[in-house]
Amino acid sequence: MESPDNLNETDIAILELLVKGRETRGSLASRLEKHENYIGERLRWLRAYDLVQYRHEETALYEITDKGQEWMEKQI
Repeated sequence: MESPDNLNETDIAILELLVKGRETRGSLASRLEKHENYIGERLRWLRAYDLVQYRHEETALYEITDKGQEWMEKQI
């Protein structure tokens, strides 16, 4: 599946935070001031495009993938 060209504002904010380091779903929700369920939805969507991945599923720790890094670099 190719990377999407239509990421929303929250998706980009998630990727920007994950470029800086790993985050849990809860910490992303807190930092972005969004409901945790919504962040979970967006993370599932980003995972479907292989832009983010679980680093530790039990704690919902996420990290950006190489593909996600490449997508972010193209946006600059």
